[in-house]
Amino acid sequence: MRNPRTIPLLLTIALVGTARAQVLPEFNMSDTVVTVCKGILLDSEEGPGGNLYGNNEDLIFTIDAGSQITLIFTPTFCLEQGYDFLTFHNGPSINSPQIGPAYSGITAPPPIVATSGVLTVHFVSDATVAYCGFEAQWTSIVDPPVPPVMSIPGPPACNSGQIDLRFSYAIPCDSIAPEAFSISGEGAPVVTNATALGCSGGMASAMRLNVDPAFERNCPYEVSFRIGLHDRCDSLWFFTLTASTQLISCPIEVEIIATNDTICAGTCTNLLADVNGCLSYTYAWDNGVPAVEGSTPVCPTSTTTYSVIVTEVGTGAQATHSKTIVVLDPQITGAPASVCQSLDAFDLVATPPGGWWSGAGILDSLAGTFDPDTAGPGSHMLTYGIPGGCEATIPLFVDSMDAGLDEAACPGTVPFLIVDNTPQGGVWSGPFIQANGLFDPSTTGSYVVTYTAGGCSDTKVINVAEISGETQLDTVCQSTYPFDIPVEPWGGRWYGAGIIDSLRGTFDPDEAEGGTHILTYALHGCDEQFTIHVKPVDIGGSRSACPSQPAPFTLDPVAIPAGGHWIGDGIVDDIAGTYDPVQAGNGWDELLYFAPNGCVDTIGILVGYTSLGVDTLFFCSDEGPFVLGRESTGRTPWDGAWSGPTIGVNSDDEWVFDPTSAGVGVHVLHYDANTCGDSLLAIVHPAALDVDELTLCSNADPISLGLIPPGATFSGAGSSSDGMFDPAAAGEGTHMIHYDTPAGCADSVAITVIPFLQAALSGVQATYCSNDVDVSIVATPVGGVLTGIASSDFNPSTLADGDYTVVYTYGTGACQSSDTLYFTDHPALSTEVVVNNNPICADGGAYIQVMVSGGDPDAGVQFQWDNGLFPTANQSVSPANTTTYSVLTTDGCSAPVLDTITIVVHPPFEPVFTFSPMQCYGDAGYIAGSVNSAGVYSFDWEVGSDELQADSIAIPAGGLAFVTVTNDGTGCTTDTLLRVPSWPPITALFSSNPNVPCVDFDQRDVTFIDLSNNAVGGYWVIDNDTVPYAYGVNPHYDPGVAGYYTVDLVVWNEGNCSDSMSLDMCIRGSDAVFIPDVFSPNGDGNNDVLFVRGPTVIDLEFAVYDRWGSRQFTTTSVDQGWDGTVQGEQGASGVYLYTLVARTDEGEQVERTGNITLVR
Repeated sequence: MRNPRTIPLLLTIALVGTARAQVLPEFNMSDTVVTVCKGILLDSEEGPGGNLYGNNEDLIFTIDAGSQITLIFTPTFCLEQGYDFLTFHNGPSINSPQIGPAYSGITAPPPIVATSGVLTVHFVSDATVAYCGFEAQWTSIVDPPVPPVMSIPGPPACNSGQIDLRFSYAIPCDSIAPEAFSISGEGAPVVTNATALGCSGGMASAMRLNVDPAFERNCPYEVSFRIGLHDRCDSLWFFTLTASTQLISCPIEVEIIATNDTICAGTCTNLLADVNGCLSYTYAWDNGVPAVEGSTPVCPTSTTTYSVIVTEVGTGAQATHSKTIVVLDPQITGAPASVCQSLDAFDLVATPPGGWWSGAGILDSLAGTFDPDTAGPGSHMLTYGIPGGCEATIPLFVDSMDAGLDEAACPGTVPFLIVDNTPQGGVWSGPFIQANGLFDPSTTGSYVVTYTAGGCSDTKVINVAEISGETQLDTVCQSTYPFDIPVEPWGGRWYGAGIIDSLRGTFDPDEAEGGTHILTYALHGCDEQFTIHVKPVDIGGSRSACPSQPAPFTLDPVAIPAGGHWIGDGIVDDIAGTYDPVQAGNGWDELLYFAPNGCVDTIGILVGYTSLGVDTLFFCSDEGPFVLGRESTGRTPWDGAWSGPTIGVNSDDEWVFDPTSAGVGVHVLHYDANTCGDSLLAIVHPAALDVDELTLCSNADPISLGLIPPGATFSGAGSSSDGMFDPAAAGEGTHMIHYDTPAGCADSVAITVIPFLQAALSGVQATYCSNDVDVSIVATPVGGVLTGIASSDFNPSTLADGDYTVVYTYGTGACQSSDTLYFTDHPALSTEVVVNNNPICADGGAYIQVMVSGGDPDAGVQFQWDNGLFPTANQSVSPANTTTYSVLTTDGCSAPVLDTITIVVHPPFEPVFTFSPMQCYGDAGYIAGSVNSAGVYSFDWEVGSDELQADSIAIPAGGLAFVTVTNDGTGCTTDTLLRVPSWPPITALFSSNPNVPCVDFDQRDVTFIDLSNNAVGGYWVIDNDTVPYAYGVNPHYDPGVAGYYTVDLVVWNEGNCSDSMSLDMCIRGSDAVFIPDVFSPNGDGNNDVLFVRGPTVIDLEFAVYDRWGSRQFTTTSVDQGWDGTVQGEQGASGVYLYTLVARTDEGEQVERTGNITLVR
């Protein structure tokens, strides 16, 4: 193969032959010339029955295939030995060189090879016996078509979407289709259209391809074209043509690509210089970035601009680009490390402004207002976040400090100890109080005392005075709004029914219910009782109604006391208190109940459909129970009921949802009131991610950072908002991926992406056959571990036979890679040539087998024979002379093996036969055989199932004998089928018309149809009348009466050989049954047997008696007659009596008696 030119143009042709399944054409032997490449040759089939060849054939059949022809016969081959012959000639006529001997007999010729490309077959048969003939198939070796050379006349222009192709010779225009082309190279252009240029007569030598995307970079591109071409035998061969080109006209451009151009302080990003070309380039970065393409990690501590200058090697073209990496670094300034719980709320300070605060005790997330008392004692993490996901976090410790609620005492009472302060262990100070908190209420007044613990303090007020206030309170209605009971001093504690605030003394008449109640106001050391009477009136609290609930309905609970009346919108019956929300209309309805005791109670009914103001709530999985109130859910009305997972009621009788118990996921919460309802989604996100850090390979598939319900977001290099992280997109380095949710759950995971290097093995074939060759295994990258073989260098000839699995492992941990190669070392190929018969007889054959062992069991073993033999392992040969055959056996793996074998051929011999003279068919005859060649010979005859070994055999004239002649010294035989000469067989044959057992009387004129064979003369005897025989003449005869008569026919052939036939005729009378009155059993062939005749008789009983009444004969069949004998002795002549009972096929019964005369 010529070396390709040094310009950037490469040409490759891949050849694939396609064997198409097809029906081979069949040809009968005839004088003709065919030009097909393969076919089936049969004998003429012109003989008897269309299964034998014809007699006296002399046919020449020529195959002109244009290349070497191989003709192979099927095992069925039979020509008349020594009389019918096939010869083969390596050329266009019978004058061309003959291939092998003339073939006859029943041994098929070996494969016939005509190297000239033309094979002439000559067949000759004699005038006598025709045999079954032959069948053979020929094939020819056809060279594949030579594909054209495809080239690209010039690289396409930059940004062009077209490329032109040229071919060394014209190709069919209809083979040019877009799907037949593919282009490899930068951008993977796809061929969208293919157009032949200058198509003429259906052929073109140029074409143009349209591609998408266009050629945009200085890169190499390779075009592949799969084309099918037909050879001269119409077999289709597929070729893959390739041509390459290199773009150099595009200006280079470079762009710095950053995995993230905005990062948080303390994190990194990766920089990559992306050049729009495929040549070699040099890179010059600033800021200390290595001089490589990338991806290179950079970790700036402040906002930094990076620049790169790229130079194209060879052309010197340059391009530059810059990229600014913004570093976000939020800072919390001036925050104390700890504060007292009693400290007033204050604002935290952070930069840059515009962020938001989160954490326990934050009252205003934008202003950063922090209340220590709201946060409660302990350490709290406070976070300041800004857009971009960057955060700053500080710990703030709240020291516990609470002096407790204000208190009161009566003057002069026993000192008391203050116990509601936290933490314990502090010191009290102030008037009348000891350090341990013991206060002495000895003197009337109002005193401020201070509690100090650690560095914190808090104050409370203690009032010392006598209790003063109206102890007999006014009577009130139960519907009166709650009110504070006036009393002095402040600081005591209230007890009793209806007290809803023990410090302020708030009394709720509805809570106390109707009746007289005693209330107690207690100070340290004294107390006072107050009396109040509540007149009952209660119609329940305000409620809601839904327009679609069943109405009207009676308001519940029933009004107390009974006997009043109702007023208000929606009241249907003011006495019964029935209500219809539809009549009331949407909105608030005020209903009043006027009780008989003069009290009035009022309720509001909110009429409207149950609804929720929000459709989704977000939670973190570590949050405590969440109150499902109006503010949080926008629910209306207020008096409905919640249902759903982990829904419950807290100690304040509020509906709550517990995200921690519900777990991560999407939960449906239902709110129902008055048969109406609505629902919302409660989405619980993980409070934190499962992992804090990961290490991944750069080639790993994208992974999910967690099964996170919708609503959460992820940010960071290589991550998608739904939590998928792609190591390839992130690039090498460590990346902080941030997790945020609407509920404020936040976390981050540090993911380190390390480069992946694939281990690779090469340099080894899949199969060896103990070849003497040095092999070196190539393992890359260097530094891995090789297992499965003792050394990377080996020689198959010294290696133990068997299968080998070689594994090369490189790297460790998540980036460990390996490659595996498999090879097999088989034993070397060896052969043994065996033959079933050697020496062989002339015109005989031998079966040669090449027995193969070792070598590649999966490879196809090839056999190359001399003497024109077909390339197979087994050969049927029939050499005319002693011949040596050589075969070269190869399997494409082992070293070739050469074998030879000599087939010895015994000299031929020809038997001679003499026959008896021409005689009548079937007369005694004979055949005698002899051999004029030297040696002792035996003759084995077969006549039917009889066998005889002798030089001659007696056999009737016209008979067939199969004879096998054997050379007793060599065992060689020849056989043939012989016929003893005879005149044609003579057959006397005729039939009657009508052809029935007994002719009806009205059809008694019977015609006798001649069916004789080979008759040339003769005569008829019909009822004792003689009529001359004439070929084609059919005599007829009418006896005129019912009865029996005989018809005889005598005929002879040209050799005066004769044959005869006799037929008894029956003429039925008009009666259904006929019995003769006399018969003569004298053996002359006429009326020798007495029969009962009746064609319609189906059963009978016939008996004959002598004159003394002794039964002489009986029968029940019309086919059984009396031959005149009695118990084996001849009956005497005379008159006999008979009786007959018969039944006809029409059901008629016939009964007769009569006399019969027996005459000798």
